[in-house]
Amino acid sequence: MSPPAGPAAARTPWQRPELSDVTADVIADAFGELVTAADRAALSGGFAENIARSTRAALTTGIAGWLDDDLAFVRDWGFSLDQVTVPVSVWFGDQDAMVPRAHGAWLAQHIARAEAHPLPGDGHLTLVHTRIGEILHDLARLAATALSA
Repeated sequence: MSPPAGPAAARTPWQRPELSDVTADVIADAFGELVTAADRAALSGGFAENIARSTRAALTTGIAGWLDDDLAFVRDWGFSLDQVTVPVSVWFGDQDAMVPRAHGAWLAQHIARAEAHPLPGDGHLTLVHTRIGEILHDLARLAATALSA
């Protein structure tokens, strides 16, 4: 069975009205099935509060931005991946229900200068929570490489 395509495929948490005033103690539940066990474990303390605060801020003017972001999953991006000529770093976890591992692997295969960083045990949010230093270091390395070329 093929996955749904088009706007109908973009069924996401922003459709839940409780997200506009979500708090840290319920953020994982508010995102429902998009939060895997790995991500649920990361959603505590200050990190959970930051995600809740960011979610509330993102929705203060409505859902248009979030919807546009989600529709990018199912619409043409306006360029071909073979046009990407700069170095790219693609980080993805195998416990990510928001952007599945297969999508990260596909991107890494279809961008000529992509470096794939598949991370067993990581979800979507764990990448930000536990690996942001590694990711930023890697991006700085790629930027320095691109600038020196």
